[in-house]
Amino acid sequence: MTYKSIHEDSNLYFITASICGWKPIFKDEAISEIILEALNTYWAKSDILLFAYVIMPTHVHAILKPLRLPIGQFLQRFGSVTAHSILKHLKVTNCTELLDYFHMAKRDPRDNYSIWQDIQAKNIFSNHFLAEKLEYLHNNPVSGKWNLARDRAEYHLSSAMYYDLEKQPMINVDDIWDYLS
Repeated sequence: MTYKSIHEDSNLYFITASICGWKPIFKDEAISEIILEALNTYWAKSDILLFAYVIMPTHVHAILKPLRLPIGQFLQRFGSVTAHSILKHLKVTNCTELLDYFHMAKRDPRDNYSIWQDIQAKNIFSNHFLAEKLEYLHNNPVSGKWNLARDRAEYHLSSAMYYDLEKQPMINVDDIWDYLS
């Protein structure tokens, strides 16, 4: 199945941002915090509506709607801001092995490092696709491959607790069902 990747002002997007080489850098809570802070800042500045998120050891998923920029421009900014912060953290904590890897992984000769693979955005084109991606995103931490928590609502780097327990997660989210009604 193919997905449209053009910007549609009215659409929500399912985002996948994966670390180069699938390095499990988000096991470091300080690096996970960089992603949470970036998402929360964009939400607080009304740049996005953020409906769901999960930070896995090697990648991030989110369901969001950009409000001020086309999706491609928003993802470029998000990727740039978070990559710079991650690199700063890796340098301060002297993670030379990861820095060497991200330097060797660089894809653009103008850059010294590449942190992210190409960040993917899929248009959410139906309520069925939305429900499928929302479940996939929230179930990711409890899947057999990852097994990061016994219950998806217990995984603290996710918005599952909002939808399952009506508890506020680590950062603000917009209720997808309120938005759609």
